[in-house]
Amino acid sequence: MKNIPELSCAIVEDLLPTYVERLTSEETNMAVEAHLASCPACAAKRTAMGAKETEAAGQNAEETAREVDYLKKVRRRNRRRVWLAVACTTLVLAAVILTKIFIIGGPGQANDVGVRLVEIVDGDTLSVNVDCLYAVNAFYGWEQDETEDGVVSFTAREARASFIHPNDLVDLRVPLEGLKEVWVCGRLVWQNGTTILESTLWIYDARTPYVGDATAVGNLVHEIGLWLSSMELPYNYTISLQTTSEPYGLTIHFDSVTAHVLGVERDIDKRMYAIAPSLLALIGNLGQVQWTYAAPDGTAVTRSVTLEEVDQALPDWIEAYNLDAGADWTAPESVKDYATSPAALQQLLDLTCHGFYVVTEEDGTTIFTPQF
Repeated sequence: MKNIPELSCAIVEDLLPTYVERLTSEETNMAVEAHLASCPACAAKRTAMGAKETEAAGQNAEETAREVDYLKKVRRRNRRRVWLAVACTTLVLAAVILTKIFIIGGPGQANDVGVRLVEIVDGDTLSVNVDCLYAVNAFYGWEQDETEDGVVSFTAREARASFIHPNDLVDLRVPLEGLKEVWVCGRLVWQNGTTILESTLWIYDARTPYVGDATAVGNLVHEIGLWLSSMELPYNYTISLQTTSEPYGLTIHFDSVTAHVLGVERDIDKRMYAIAPSLLALIGNLGQVQWTYAAPDGTAVTRSVTLEEVDQALPDWIEAYNLDAGADWTAPESVKDYATSPAALQQLLDLTCHGFYVVTEEDGTTIFTPQF
């Protein structure tokens, strides 16, 4: 066992502060403790220093506790501020979105324009009654652009329908004198005395100058087939094009399932005789429309309509229409003249919808006769 050096009181008093803080070496600790065991005066000083250390530690602990409580309060306060900021931001964003949807809206869209009635009032004014085609939205803030070359354009904003902007019918009026076209939110609704249906615009936009463009021709057949539910082609079909020599042709081949449906051949013929004039008009170089299907007895049937036949039938067809509808339309030189404008196409579609012309055979000659 090592000899423990004897320390004087003065040395121990110098060492006590570092001893109490446990900064002295093990050998020094043993020497100090040996002296404290035999010196009541130094032991009393050691005890006093321990009491102060304990008191300081308590004070430090109390201060630490106060600091922790303060930090917790700050954290809770910051958390509340964060949640309040999030809530305020959410409310502001919701208010902005609702304001945008229900109050401000956006420019009125052509596809949302519902034309309910177009008529001439007082003999010199065109009245166009419109609303939003979809009940959930509404137009508001109507403005009329200055008339230029007989073209009048109405614009509006479109927002979600509510008590602020109800989806009410709006009567837009414009003098007839010099009037050529009326546009509403970018959609043509009236042209040269004719009300233009939205489906007519779709068909007009699908016209193509060449029968050789299979994609464009297929799209036009689809649009014409859908222009009225009564005219819709409900049967599966494919198309083929004849572009090697004139007259250039389009053939619609109906699925063989039609052979098993009673009366389907009459229905197909009726529909195809109705849409053939529009196909001949809207495909620039088309000269013949054919269609094929299987008759109920299984035989293959092929029918056709040529441009020449339709052009020959037009005068009598339009005369019959004028007598029945009280109109004064003039027959154009060719059915292709109906592709010059939406108004002209609308007349052709109105002519077709009013009544079909039927085809009869007399001495091997195809005869087109209007039937109403």
